[in-house]
Amino acid sequence: MLIIFVTNLFQGVIFPVNKNFIVKNRFYSLFILILFTFTSLQSEIPNFQNVKETILKSDSRLLDRKGRILQEFRTNPKERRLDWISINEISTHLIKSIVQAEDKRFYEHSGVDWIALFSGVLSVFSSEPVRGASTITMQLVSFLEDELKPKGKRRSIGQKFSQIFSAKELESKWSKNEILEAYLNLVTFRGELIGVDSASRGLFQKQAHALSEIESLMLASLVKIPSSQPDRIIQRACYIAKANSSTLLCEDIKNFIHETLLRKYFIRPEYTLAPHLGKKLLQKSSPTIDTTLDREIQLYALETIEKQFADLSKRNVRDVSLIVLQNQTGEILSYVGSSGKFSKSQEIDGVVSLRQAGSTLKPFIYAQGIEKKFITGATILEDAPFQVQVGGGIYNPSNYQEKFFGFVTARNALASSLNVPAIKVLDYIGIENFSEVLSKLEFQSLRDSDYYGLSIALGSIDVSLWQLVKSYHMLANKGVAIEISYLPNHEKKERRIFSEQSTFIISNILSDRQARALSFGLENPLSTKYKTSVKTGTSKDMRDNWCIGYSEYYTVGVWVGNFSGEPMWNVSGVTGAATIWSDMMTYLHKDIPYKEPELPDMIVKKKVYFKNNNFSYDEYFIKGTEVERPIEVSSYPVNVIKNPLKQSIFAIDPEIPSSRQRISFETTLSLPKHVLVLDKKVLGATTQPILWKPEQGKHKLELKNDEGKIIDEVEFYVR
Repeated sequence: MLIIFVTNLFQGVIFPVNKNFIVKNRFYSLFILILFTFTSLQSEIPNFQNVKETILKSDSRLLDRKGRILQEFRTNPKERRLDWISINEISTHLIKSIVQAEDKRFYEHSGVDWIALFSGVLSVFSSEPVRGASTITMQLVSFLEDELKPKGKRRSIGQKFSQIFSAKELESKWSKNEILEAYLNLVTFRGELIGVDSASRGLFQKQAHALSEIESLMLASLVKIPSSQPDRIIQRACYIAKANSSTLLCEDIKNFIHETLLRKYFIRPEYTLAPHLGKKLLQKSSPTIDTTLDREIQLYALETIEKQFADLSKRNVRDVSLIVLQNQTGEILSYVGSSGKFSKSQEIDGVVSLRQAGSTLKPFIYAQGIEKKFITGATILEDAPFQVQVGGGIYNPSNYQEKFFGFVTARNALASSLNVPAIKVLDYIGIENFSEVLSKLEFQSLRDSDYYGLSIALGSIDVSLWQLVKSYHMLANKGVAIEISYLPNHEKKERRIFSEQSTFIISNILSDRQARALSFGLENPLSTKYKTSVKTGTSKDMRDNWCIGYSEYYTVGVWVGNFSGEPMWNVSGVTGAATIWSDMMTYLHKDIPYKEPELPDMIVKKKVYFKNNNFSYDEYFIKGTEVERPIEVSSYPVNVIKNPLKQSIFAIDPEIPSSRQRISFETTLSLPKHVLVLDKKVLGATTQPILWKPEQGKHKLELKNDEGKIIDEVEFYVR
């Protein structure tokens, strides 16, 4: 500034001095002071509102779609600043203590306390210590102007004179309340704590308006000596209390300050609604980040999880993750990475963590089968004991109820999540073809299809909640996959995965309460008041439980389990994630009127008849795939061939004589006119087990009736 330049020139050229000049030449100091008192040089004073708006917090904030705060994270490691607090929101105790401690004639002067200033000058000519004479206004201008900050321990004479004139100028443009408000928001109280909000929350875990008298005394004492030892702070606090005519005892002040300073200060975040998303997005250079989340939906999701945990915790569930997606835009409305205080691993983001898929991939298997016209919703599939080769072993899949349902429609098989029919449909369409669909859906970490085999139908691959919700959103979006995001204005790249017709049929099946009844009954959390399509899934040993579903407007995905991989207890498709999913769907649709979805072009609704039991129902078909005559289902029991099971693998033991190695062929029927046929060779009647000497290779065993009709058949292998 010009005033500093002139003063330094005057001081250094006209009157050359050394460091001790002021002490030795007190008259010179008084002369310079008087000279500056009457000068008319002015400084530029910033606007109050500009100052308020340019002060940045040390925290960054995550905002929802309406600008409401979701999450805050510290992103400035050098200092701790929080919100700018209005003077009306600051405790009167603190205001009174600060004025007494820093500037007792604050409301009487115009920026400079001349009485204190001349007292300080006179102390220069005496042997007394030099007194400080900076008013609150003078201190404030030094916060606002870099040129007024001390270059060493003290300000130069030029800086001091400039500080006086800046203070007078500030008082002519700002009100006393604005000056005091700015001062309390910019002053350092303790260490890195700058401003009254960070000091009150950091030291006392409370808002500035709630500061008590004793807390205010302590804060006022810290201003002059923010890094001092407790004894100096106590001494100053007791002095301020006495000057304020306080009834507080110095001993009580001493105990309080000691106790407070012994604790490590901690600022509890005010907003912690989306910690995992905040950690992804909040950067040092961005004070705020806008998201597509909806604060009300996020709050309800967190409340629902907490409410359901009373029951889930009894089932050894500690972790939950959830996503809510708006179908039309692909925008994320709620993102819950973990169950927070209920979790032992709160930092893990369950939305992107890979877990076993369980039955959640079955809709895509059936969709491909319908798309390729291999099956329809009315196709009869057999649900019977079956063996699947998994890695180096054999897996015998069963259903949740530990029983099989015989011949069922594809509609019932998918809606009731039956395992063996899904494997058979996958076998029809081919594992490689299905792997290509998963790749198009952008499932990550996929291995070669041969690695999984048919077990991929039962969820042997690892998937994330993000990937599943994105894929189910494709079904909700009539077969078109678009990018989903928690950032506004994201690029919506579109890719058609399935036709509108096949996804309509899949969505209709997944919404069919009657078809779902085999496994889940008619009354369960999946049966929502609003029309929704939903699928559950549970991985092996109950380590993961999923519920993913959608309506016309929203897609909701929920995962429950334990990040540690520990199994849950007695968690089924309708007792785990489904309860949270159902609550969310009910909330989301509370104000949306129901409307029946329109039939796409090339979709035909037709009644299907079953010849054996005189039963019929309405089914949807892609035009050209309709069933033209009544369906006949075998009247024979399921799995008539009792041994071997389908897809069994036997191995010849070289250490046992071949004459003693046999495979037993058995049936559940004992009719003399029924015969077993192995590789087109008749073995004999079914009245008793047939022992067969194993031969290497693939074999087919058939059971035929007296008319030569195949009643049952199995394929098995001998190694």
